Amino acid sequence: MPTTERPEQAVARLCKSQPVRMTNDHGKVLEAEFSVEPDGNHVAIILQSRSGRAKGRAPRNDHYKPALELILRRLKERRAVIEAAIVDSRRTQQLPESSRSLISEPIRLIDVLDTGALRKRLTNAQTTIGQAPSARRPGNSTKRIRLRLSIPGYAPSDADRLGADLSAEPSFRTASEPENLPADLHELREAIRSFPGDPDGRRTAAYRREQAQLKRRLRNIGGKTCALCGRGLPPQFLVAAHIKKRSECTDAEKLDYDNVAMLACVLGCDSLYEHGFITVQLGGAIEISPQAALAPAVAAHCSTLFTSKATNWWSPQREPYFAWHRGHTFRRAP
Repeated sequence: MPTTERPEQAVARLCKSQPVRMTNDHGKVLEAEFSVEPDGNHVAIILQSRSGRAKGRAPRNDHYKPALELILRRLKERRAVIEAAIVDSRRTQQLPESSRSLISEPIRLIDVLDTGALRKRLTNAQTTIGQAPSARRPGNSTKRIRLRLSIPGYAPSDADRLGADLSAEPSFRTASEPENLPADLHELREAIRSFPGDPDGRRTAAYRREQAQLKRRLRNIGGKTCALCGRGLPPQFLVAAHIKKRSECTDAEKLDYDNVAMLACVLGCDSLYEHGFITVQLGGAIEISPQAALAPAVAAHCSTLFTSKATNWWSPQREPYFAWHRGHTFRRAP
């Protein structure tokens, strides 16, 4: 006689998503399966365990560690908080969570500088969980784990969407692209303050960190289009462009992020403004440099986009930055 499924069991079964695999930033599909499901008031990621080759059986989830690190990095982009991380293997599920926990307190991923180090911390912590007291050697560090999460923009009912967003290569992200999230003003201020002056690898990472948060902030306060040509474009075609050259800004001006920057498109406007072929006059009218005529293609592009055009991004608060650009960058008559 078949057993009767309790209502809560049916709900849990229907809410569980099918295991998926991740595509990394270079388009490679990783051999590691994970699933996403509601977990009370949270959403949980379950990463399946790794096992090596055995007689008659191929390795399983061979890319467990790089997949976990990629999950952490993509969760960090979404400002997720790991509320709990536990070993969730069949062998340990009868143990209380406190006995199989991998962290002692919630982790706010935006504060984590090195997701690789966090991945190692999570895998190393697994080796003693479920081990007999008499065990002489550390156990497996790639067990089935559950990450219980709080993520801005994702409710428990959004488990399937989160799974799809995390598994996709960045170029394929659409509705849940990180740029659509609200800016974290604390993170933005810290990114501006920590931007290094020396041109090493840290500079590139710091630039990306500041650029991401600044773009979100500008979109939050109304910058849905290119501030110069006025075209509405997908986020990947817009950059946070400083109205006054960033290297010339004082510390106070850099932190005036609502006024010192604008969204400019990479389809010409950002470069034209940066190199002084266009500027914004008092009141918002866009002026084309006379020197644009020296390059016919540039002149044609400018006349198509900017004839009799004004930007709605001009304001009295932003005027000092536009004035600096007119006086220092704009190409006047030869």
